[in-house]
Amino acid sequence: MVWKISPLILFAASAAFLGVGCSSGIADGLTIKPAIPVVQIGESLTINAQPLEDLAGEPEWEIQELHGGGFTQSRGFAVTYVAPPSAGTYHLIARAPRPDGSRMKQIVEIRVLADPQIEPSNTTLGPGGSRTFTARMRGLPRNTVIWAVEEPEGGTISSDGQYVAPTRPGTYHVTATSTLDPNACAIATVRVD
Repeated sequence: MVWKISPLILFAASAAFLGVGCSSGIADGLTIKPAIPVVQIGESLTINAQPLEDLAGEPEWEIQELHGGGFTQSRGFAVTYVAPPSAGTYHLIARAPRPDGSRMKQIVEIRVLADPQIEPSNTTLGPGGSRTFTARMRGLPRNTVIWAVEEPEGGTISSDGQYVAPTRPGTYHVTATSTLDPNACAIATVRVD
């Protein structure tokens, strides 16, 4: 026995499954700017919201991660988010009343970036000279890094940050990249004279 399904039934079933309807044509929620909120640890970011539907009042904001997710300093359609001291992904929840008495709810994902630092950030060495670099990945639970020299003949660096300059003068770059977050990378400039 072969079952035939009408395209109209298939569309109706798909629309019901996906929550698509033809009733109002009004999109729910808010348009958020910046569209993908990104901020560094401890810094603040203003998030602007524009309603996509009729609301009976301004949105109220709260942070989903109650302990350590940062905090907000204002409310309404422009909210200031202050990032926590730990890098990660956090969530702001906006709630606002609708004219019919129901409530709109929208979750905004915010990415909080670590603050990588390398010391010294600039140094000058003689040909074949050496220097020890240290890296600190503020916002990450540990400072484990992978050291590298960007230029193929720009000298060598050991796993503990001991750099040996090449014999050829030039400007070279030492990088320290977190083992926990490959986006957390600090760069130091080495001038060999």
